[in-house]
Amino acid sequence: MNPLSGRVRRRLQPLRALIATLPGAMLHEASAPADIVHVLLQWQESPPELVVVIGGDGTLQAVLTALLQAQPVITLPALVIVAGGTTNMSAADLGTRAKPEVVLKALNAWLNGNGAPPRQQERAVLKVDGDRVNGSQYGMFFGTGAILSGVRYFHQHVRPTGVRGALGPALAFVRMLFSLLRNKPHPLLPATPASLRTDTDSWSSSWLLVLASTLDNLLIGCRPYWGTESAPMHFTAVEHQPRRLMRVLPFLLCGRGRSVAHERDGYISRNLNRLSLEGSSHFLLDGEQFEADSPIRLSTTAPLRFLTY
Repeated sequence: MNPLSGRVRRRLQPLRALIATLPGAMLHEASAPADIVHVLLQWQESPPELVVVIGGDGTLQAVLTALLQAQPVITLPALVIVAGGTTNMSAADLGTRAKPEVVLKALNAWLNGNGAPPRQQERAVLKVDGDRVNGSQYGMFFGTGAILSGVRYFHQHVRPTGVRGALGPALAFVRMLFSLLRNKPHPLLPATPASLRTDTDSWSSSWLLVLASTLDNLLIGCRPYWGTESAPMHFTAVEHQPRRLMRVLPFLLCGRGRSVAHERDGYISRNLNRLSLEGSSHFLLDGEQFEADSPIRLSTTAPLRFLTY
């Protein structure tokens, strides 16, 4: 559990009390990735079958990275996802929007044999290479360009106002959409020169945004990809100042871009297994910012097992 996560911080003592009632549970509180790795090292001799992750998107990203970077490789546990952060995009797409207390009570009932089991699904996650200092990073949503600018705008201009919960990221998202609709130069919409390469195609241009995800739906339910290939990674790239943006944007956000968003106008979307990006030195992974010191390479893992209420 991340005690500094948005929902957790305001309910810390009641959550600790609920966790204490779970049969056989061991509670570890950690906020920084290094602390999460330290917890993982304690599990290596006797890995748990079930790990409950209580936090937001960044907490889940750090847990996935700690588990999948582990050497020697451990048997991956099933992950119970509890939406405890300021942003819980991954948790929502995996199927849970319930408050942490509700999930923990349901989990308690199941573990004691008198409640319904959690829903189960398997989902691949992204592996992102490009930071040789920190090694491979793992998560559910990768972005650069305007996406990275939007997150920085949130931290610099929205969070200091005291706006709580998911409203803050939503406001930053709406602000970025307003800038997009004007389709004019703006600090929120930088041009990102980069070369993109897949197993079958390559493009070199200045990009408005590049994103990749194994999530089906993103913030406030938008689905900005329309590839038809059978592969786990959704990929979309939009050139800087593309043609017909005001007409295309509503279709792009709801996953219907295939009918109006054409590559000749600066819109690309595929489902992939691998993607490389050369030219961008910063990227976002599940809300956390990283710096690349080599070309960025994205791939997908084998499916992991996620449990939700």
